[in-house]
Amino acid sequence: MSLPDQLRNSRQSLEQHSSKRVVGVHYGEQRLLCRLLGEFLAFVDTRDLMLGPRLVTDGFWEAWVTLAIARYLQPGMWCVDVGANYGYYTLLMAAACGVDGRVVACEPNPLLAEQYLPQNLVLNGLHHGVEICPKVIGNVDDQVLEFVLHEGDFATSSLEPWAYAYRCATVRVPSMTLDRLCSNWPRMDLIKVDAEGAEGLVWEGMRQTLRRFPQTVVVLEVHLGRGPWQVQDLIRQMEADGFAPRAINYEGDIVDISLETIVEQPHEHWTLWLQK
Repeated sequence: MSLPDQLRNSRQSLEQHSSKRVVGVHYGEQRLLCRLLGEFLAFVDTRDLMLGPRLVTDGFWEAWVTLAIARYLQPGMWCVDVGANYGYYTLLMAAACGVDGRVVACEPNPLLAEQYLPQNLVLNGLHHGVEICPKVIGNVDDQVLEFVLHEGDFATSSLEPWAYAYRCATVRVPSMTLDRLCSNWPRMDLIKVDAEGAEGLVWEGMRQTLRRFPQTVVVLEVHLGRGPWQVQDLIRQMEADGFAPRAINYEGDIVDISLETIVEQPHEHWTLWLQK
């Protein structure tokens, strides 16, 4: 299964292609069946009031980030999706990388990891080519950590302290570093990280992997409003590790960006494209 040109050309073509094939069908058991990016069938949960409705009505999410990733992916690549959620980016990676590639989807929310992710992979015939890692990805191995869940918002569950004020429940989930997860990999091409404020912990736990595979691209969403000093320290660490910060602009292009610009616009949606 390859990606159509409409998902690589421009943001406009991606959004139009996705919107033309939008579908939303109630499937029982609090599930809605929708079509993502005009290509992939997926279930979302009716209790999810943030990401779910946008996937059902638009058929895409973060079109600029989707476009940048789709342009980069090639058959045979090895990728990790940290914070996979329903598997939106996982499906994109699996389709583009093909049978010679490898994709691991990391998702600690038990409902998503045990129900929605495997179902969505099966729906698209990709269940044999993707591994699901139902663990917290961070800076420690073999520990059980509290992971905060938010009612009505499956996309902002987190390890970080800011999340506790909004929690509806917590679950205890085993932890793993990407260094451990990928210790026997022969290559690494792309790591997408959406960890809702815990991206510094993820980075700390994958620095050995980045040294082993210096060509790796890291697509990382930062949450400056939740921890500005943490983000500044993280970006300085990235620079020390040889990754100059660049960002994905709203047309899906990779542009130079400075730490000062990021700090001066804390409410901007910053998704970094990190590549040596």
